Amino acid sequence: MALLIDALVACARYEVHFLTHFVDARDRVRNYQVSRIGRGGPISRLGYIMDAPSLYRTLRAIDPCLIYQRVACAYTGICAVYSRRRAVPLLWHVAHDTDVTRETLDPARNFVRLRLEKWAIEYGLKHATRIVVQTRHQAELMKENYGRPADAVIHNFHPPATETIDKSGPVTVVWIANLKPWKRPEVFVRLAEGFRGRDDVRFVMVGAAAPTTGRVGAWQDALLRSIEAAPNLQYVGPRTLAEVNELLARAHIFVNTSTHEGFPNTFVQAWQRDVAVVSLSVDPDRVLEQRHVGIAAHSESQLAAAVRTLTDEPELRAGYVLRGREHATAHHSLRNAEEEVRLIESWRRKAG
Repeated sequence: MALLIDALVACARYEVHFLTHFVDARDRVRNYQVSRIGRGGPISRLGYIMDAPSLYRTLRAIDPCLIYQRVACAYTGICAVYSRRRAVPLLWHVAHDTDVTRETLDPARNFVRLRLEKWAIEYGLKHATRIVVQTRHQAELMKENYGRPADAVIHNFHPPATETIDKSGPVTVVWIANLKPWKRPEVFVRLAEGFRGRDDVRFVMVGAAAPTTGRVGAWQDALLRSIEAAPNLQYVGPRTLAEVNELLARAHIFVNTSTHEGFPNTFVQAWQRDVAVVSLSVDPDRVLEQRHVGIAAHSESQLAAAVRTLTDEPELRAGYVLRGREHATAHHSLRNAEEEVRLIESWRRKAG
């Protein structure tokens, strides 16, 4: 979002307003206006749908020429309602495969919230003026599940790496995600356990633990105990984007264990910083397998074997690193942000 805002502001034709429930209160220079949706603080038990009056009022006050919404939630549907009533184009950018399927991202949440959120998402999917997806697979899922074709496929975009790349330390294997059941952090803990006794390999986990109760709370408590008991695993908690990129600049292997994703930004961040990628289940558009820019494992045993091979064969790892860096440069540069700006401008003109 920040990179797209930068590209829009650079056109010198847009006044950008960023609407969010969670406001970053740090004192820093911004090239856009920030408006809080709702009262801030924790999300209601019924989810983002409870912010509907606040979001709608804020949109009316701003009176936008175009709405860009990313991350599927109740806001998707609320923006679609405003778009239809006020004849304002809505561009929805799909951020996850489950955005365009009948399933939900986090089934651990209460049933009423899940149904309200999914109803709003599906309403937004049906009524958005234009829809951009991250991958061809997402376009296929949306067509198959909802009968709607995507208007464009635009891959995630990142600025080039600016960190000093230093791989002189011990082989470092990293896992980066918040501690959620569908991210399967316990798989990484078991992976580290298999390397116990190898002083030449270190494992690092990055990600925030959330205040939870019930079944998920018990799961997270057990996970944190297992992490603490692992002698070769360091858990550093949440880190800023800059800190994550600095860690990747010194790391050697990045591991993804999620059950599903959209297109992981961490793939691109790793490729840009000469880190070999290994993924247990996620391989968007089969890019790892077909372009050989990483290893797509299909079981925990294959995941462990892949990490062991990349650890023990630096020349093989170097091949994945080179191909990954070239792929990120060719397919995930800021040129994609410029492409999205061109689409926004063309759609806005047609709507006007």
